[in-house]
Amino acid sequence: MSLPLPQPLPFRERRVARTVGAISASVIVLPLVAGTAEAAATPYPKPSQPLPSALDVVTPYQKGTRCLTETQPGVLAFAKLLNATYGTHRYGTLRTCAAEHGEGRALDWMLDAKDPEQLALGNALTRWLSAEDSAGRPGANARRLGINYIIWNRQQWFAWDPDMSWKPYYGSSPHTDHIHFSFTWDGSYKRTSWWTGRALTSYLSGPLSSTPEAPATPTVTSSGYPYLSQGSSGSDVVTLQKVIGAEPDGRFGPLTAAALGTWQSKNGVKATKAADDATWAAMIAAGLVPAKRSTSGSTSGSSTSGSSSTSTDLSRYRSTTLRRGSSGTAVKVLQKAIGGLSVDGAFGPATEARVKAYQKSKGLTQNGVVDATVWDALMGKATTSSGGSTSTSPLAQYSHLTLRLWSRGSAVRAMQKAIGGLTVDGSFGPLTQARVKAYQKSKGLAVTGVVDSRTWTALMAGSSTSTTTSSSSTDPTRQYWSVVLRRGSSGAAVKALQRALGGLVVDGAFGPLTEARVKAFQKSVKLAQTGVVGTVTWKAVAAR
Repeated sequence: MSLPLPQPLPFRERRVARTVGAISASVIVLPLVAGTAEAAATPYPKPSQPLPSALDVVTPYQKGTRCLTETQPGVLAFAKLLNATYGTHRYGTLRTCAAEHGEGRALDWMLDAKDPEQLALGNALTRWLSAEDSAGRPGANARRLGINYIIWNRQQWFAWDPDMSWKPYYGSSPHTDHIHFSFTWDGSYKRTSWWTGRALTSYLSGPLSSTPEAPATPTVTSSGYPYLSQGSSGSDVVTLQKVIGAEPDGRFGPLTAAALGTWQSKNGVKATKAADDATWAAMIAAGLVPAKRSTSGSTSGSSTSGSSSTSTDLSRYRSTTLRRGSSGTAVKVLQKAIGGLSVDGAFGPATEARVKAYQKSKGLTQNGVVDATVWDALMGKATTSSGGSTSTSPLAQYSHLTLRLWSRGSAVRAMQKAIGGLTVDGSFGPLTQARVKAYQKSKGLAVTGVVDSRTWTALMAGSSTSTTTSSSSTDPTRQYWSVVLRRGSSGAAVKALQRALGGLVVDGAFGPLTEARVKAFQKSVKLAQTGVVGTVTWKAVAAR
């Protein structure tokens, strides 16, 4: 019988801290048989209490079919027991909707079959579990621990198989870098005799009612993002992990939960350790993730790019003042425009808090009251702290957003285009961060690498010159359009190029880094990637 199993998780534990010195280094392909020198020398796990003479009932194969959210206690206890006996090894347990791993009742304990000592250890351990006891009962220790089956080094063993022999395994993974232990439901809950001292006479056929189960289809919050918790996976998990500083592997495990809880606490969100509506709303409001289209077809957030109707829709409410306790259509329009809220038409504490955060990001009085000044800001009109309108700018619609490392979306693209010297891809990566810091330094702003209201204001102040046509005589590169630059060139023209491209030391020397930057730029604007700067490349640089 072949049981296809998923590949191991990214493991949380450290690498092997020590090896068991008493284990022989002889290479053995199949699990050891009783009576060998290795068996005699190997230490084995010890129960915490006397074992009964009776054995636990044989449990048939229990295939994993559910999507649960926690590793079961018996699995963790066994992993810790192995590490206490043999030294700390990495291990993996829960994996989203993946057979027994998806139910938190499978363990991958890391051993390298190519290493003689680790091979001998794996053989000795798996033989001990599957071997006969003194009464001649095969698989006694595995049954006491509630282990349903084992796979190790291209071999598999089943506790329910009357033959009780090791057989070849032909699954997608040879299991030469870990031992796979699949547990019965009783074993996963520590209900077997190894843990209780009493032999089971009947067995569980499924999870206990208290075991949390992940929804088969993620619930979409009002933000447009799905509700995520331990066991979730996918691209939205990657987005979340990038914001909270967890490893972006797309799997929502304990480390992601811990990092999320820390982020929530620091950002004034209830530390649920789940990506709920309040969490996504806070991230959208801070510009850490782009607004998404909700299930009702409306967009969260206040971007007006490409929509001439949005400003018109908001302008009819400019004379309407909203505050806590207000309700109706105007409140729904506000909630939809400001983003990160349930569009329910009720101006409650959450809406008031969101308005205050928005006012703070715009440099407005933080009173939670929506007046003409707030409506103007939502319509993309740049405002002063006193509420007077100033000239509009294409960037004004984004000026309430805060952008930082890993932010994405149209606001990032607009910023990249305005600040210059960057590939306009809508992704706020390390190069964009470095360019923002350089820009902030040049404008006498705090060098944070975060695009806040002050940085937006500086960009808007310069937007009239940044949007000049490529033929304008004020463009600093215009005088060099007839100059051809390549690797080895030097002088003022090279400095002008380096300054315009950004991300380079402006030293006037066209070296390998400048050439690589030119090629990257040429690729971004779909020019031949020659690394040579002629008139076409000059004009493309000026048009950014």
